[in-house]
Amino acid sequence: MSKPPVIFSIGWNACINCGACVAICPQEAGFISPFDTIAVDRPCDIACLLCEQICPVDTIDHVVAPPPETALT
Repeated sequence: MSKPPVIFSIGWNACINCGACVAICPQEAGFISPFDTIAVDRPCDIACLLCEQICPVDTIDHVVAPPPETALT
């Protein structure tokens, strides 16, 4: 069974922009924020959480993404 998608948040005051989260991320190229960190504006469907584990300042967190909107037909 796969993990539910998550949305990451980053403590911007603590982030040192080391790039470790982007380097270890198995997501497709381009899953980054405007600040060269992992994306924080869209769900991660892999949800491996490797970025949280590798962050040297422990400033990456996540919440389970809300279910996608379903179209009413």
